[in-house]
Amino acid sequence: MPSWRENGNPNYSPKNNVVEVGLWTKGYGSWTSTISSVIEGNEWSRNPWEAIFNHGADNKSERIDLGDPIRSAQKILCRSSSDLSGEFDKGTIDLVVTDPPFGDNLFYSDLANYFYAWLRLPLVNQFPDLFGAAKTPNAQEALAPRLLPEEEANDYYKVRLTACWSESHRLLKQGGLLAFTFHHSEDSQWAIVLESLFDAGFLLEQTFPIASDEQKGEGGQFGAKGTEYDIIHVCRKRLIEPAPVSWAKMRQWVKAELGRLRLLLDTYRERKISDADIRVILRGKALEFYSRHYGKVLTSADEPMPLAHALAGINQLLDEGTGDAAALPPSVVQPVAYQYLRLFTTKESRSADDVNKSLFGTALRQKDLADREWIEERNKTVSAIPIDVRFEHHRKRPRREMKTEIDQAHFLIGAAMPSSGINLEDELTKDTWMLRKRVDAVLEWYARVTPNQNVRNAAMLARTILRSSVERLRQRPGALEEQLSLFNDWDDSES
Repeated sequence: MPSWRENGNPNYSPKNNVVEVGLWTKGYGSWTSTISSVIEGNEWSRNPWEAIFNHGADNKSERIDLGDPIRSAQKILCRSSSDLSGEFDKGTIDLVVTDPPFGDNLFYSDLANYFYAWLRLPLVNQFPDLFGAAKTPNAQEALAPRLLPEEEANDYYKVRLTACWSESHRLLKQGGLLAFTFHHSEDSQWAIVLESLFDAGFLLEQTFPIASDEQKGEGGQFGAKGTEYDIIHVCRKRLIEPAPVSWAKMRQWVKAELGRLRLLLDTYRERKISDADIRVILRGKALEFYSRHYGKVLTSADEPMPLAHALAGINQLLDEGTGDAAALPPSVVQPVAYQYLRLFTTKESRSADDVNKSLFGTALRQKDLADREWIEERNKTVSAIPIDVRFEHHRKRPRREMKTEIDQAHFLIGAAMPSSGINLEDELTKDTWMLRKRVDAVLEWYARVTPNQNVRNAAMLARTILRSSVERLRQRPGALEEQLSLFNDWDDSES
């Protein structure tokens, strides 16, 4: 009988692949040679050994006895991992090893029911407690139900996963470890798994890339899409509260670490590690930094940065490591600002379909830009709200409401227009708003890239006035003290 893994997708289209061995045939493939592997494995578990290289004259390997036999399982349970309170006490487990489900890709209970239906027929009378039900129990299954809208399905999946992680957290000792392997090509599914993990009280201690035991289907139907490496995530219980840190600061740490790792990984290119696999490895390492400060990574609006946006920012850093930096928006801006500048600087309008496709894989949506009042959609066309319109909106409101680098840059560009009626030098001396260092990079981007000559000239003028104003502010003791204490980004150089 073919298995669903053999087919590469969860259906039962038979293939002509013979997997059985002859019972009476001699030679390789016979029953005798096959069962001998099982016997050897059983013997190894009782007396395990490892092979080490002998550097002597014969240059051969030799076996070293480990003296650490593998004990047989003392208890096998078939129940939901979200509640094991009747079986194990709190803080009694050293290690949890698991394999989270793929969320929206596989429906495991459906697959199990296919085999369960056939097994149940001969076994129901002998084991009525185990095979009495017509189907396998699936009320606690952690998946994204296909009949629910996408957002509701993902919320359901996250709630189920969090319950499982939380139970592992309860059972583990203070120094215990949780290890699992997971890879998915869609950031949305990574975000769900990792957010539920962090919400349950874990931090990501380390990630280890490993070669997959097989390609996950034809064309990657199981989420990997041709990636040959999975990631083993090793986690610990969070024992102390995470310290606040700005995304600007964290991205500097991540960028430096990615640069160091990329140099190391480049030495392995001869071993045919693909760019896609290197990307998986680097992203896993970057997430370690984020997990240590989960819930306290602050955006420019002093709000916690969602994991989906952090993933977008990490992907942005990875893109910058392989693309033409001069053709990309400034890397120092927030991930959502980066995508806005990428899409709407050279083209003021795009079709909604184009925007959605361009944001695919970034963990961001059109709604993230619209909620910030940077864009609007009419008749399936998405347009950037003109800078002069945004300027008029912000000039009538408290300056402290302009917390993002895009809002501040648009205000400064609008104020630098000849007919604005605002003295920009006087405006920048006021203590009514907190200036972001990243505004300078946004102004430089507009001055260099935008096809609108009026905006380009205003951006150049605003940048010149901004830099001279900041230099004057530096000479005033305490003028930037509040900003430096919160973000410290005016004095940090980008590595």
